[in-house]
Amino acid sequence: MIDTMGIILAADDKIAPITEIRAISALPIAGSFRLIDFVLSNMANAGITNVGVATNSNYSSLLDHIKSGKPWDLDRKEAGLTILPPNMISARHGMISGDIDILGGIYHYILKSNETYVILSLGTSLYKIDFEKVIEEHINNQADITVIYKDMSNLAESELSRFTLLEMSDDKRVTDIEIKPYYPKSTMASLDVYVMERALLCSILDESMARGDHDLIKDAVIKKLSGLRMFGYEYTGYADKIDSLKSYYRNNMIFLDNVIRKELFSSENPIYTKSKDRAPAKYGEDAIIENSFISDGCNINGMVVNSILSRGVKVAKGAVVKNSIIMQDSVIEEDAYLDHVVFDKEVHITEGRKLLGQDSYPLAIEKGGII
Repeated sequence: MIDTMGIILAADDKIAPITEIRAISALPIAGSFRLIDFVLSNMANAGITNVGVATNSNYSSLLDHIKSGKPWDLDRKEAGLTILPPNMISARHGMISGDIDILGGIYHYILKSNETYVILSLGTSLYKIDFEKVIEEHINNQADITVIYKDMSNLAESELSRFTLLEMSDDKRVTDIEIKPYYPKSTMASLDVYVMERALLCSILDESMARGDHDLIKDAVIKKLSGLRMFGYEYTGYADKIDSLKSYYRNNMIFLDNVIRKELFSSENPIYTKSKDRAPAKYGEDAIIENSFISDGCNINGMVVNSILSRGVKVAKGAVVKNSIIMQDSVIEEDAYLDHVVFDKEVHITEGRKLLGQDSYPLAIEKGGII
């Protein structure tokens, strides 16, 4: 791998009630994984050995998950995985109003690193990409900044408006950027992953902090766009970002699609996660399982259909779980009926209860809820 460091910004956006205790980057995906596993694994598979994860708030769950970085081979004596918690960030700037404030708080970490290039990524997107090829194209284009994008022409305008959208010339040079436009003029959606020289990032941060700017793209990059060689790198695989309960639900359920699952969990460039020593899932005589992800430690005696269950979930005899996401150590008692729900950890549904949501608006229950 060409000498490159990685910086992951663990977003502080809120998705009530499932981010009350965690950052979006720490949300469970496909049962046993977390969202941050994908970008961390992408970096590790490309040979990046210096990765900084900058957190803002609700960071304990994220820190517990990634710890020393061992699953990604980042537990090293030199470089490796560096956790940059909010007390370090806020010490320089006080109130955090944007990603420049977060990056400014870790400025000295960036400055003292030795790599030539940096991959800067928000930890809210789901994708599987070869960063080595991205760096290679960045160098071949003699680009100042390369942004990874995907053509989202299949999406409705309301969905496109969730993204930062790019306009590009025929040679993929970025000519204009719109941030969450109400009326999108482009379908080229940024995946919030940027490649540049580390020295350029430091220069941008110096200037932006001196001017009191807060947003890297809006306040810095867009203003400098005419003077920068900024190119797009097209990603054609599955990608989306998680910024709402609806998108979180959808991006879990996508793993029940065999084609998407094989793409994101292929043996080539695998996705790594923290391992937990739990017994295999146990299925009773009356258990019925259809098209579902069942994680280790689950005890299933009822029916589970089109659902994703994290570790340690218990489904009693006669209970029915359909089209739902159930997080770790939740309990569903006898004859309960769940459809289109999202449970945080340790939710307890008592006997005979019936909870119904919708595909476009799943019903979410906070951690430890008892119903």
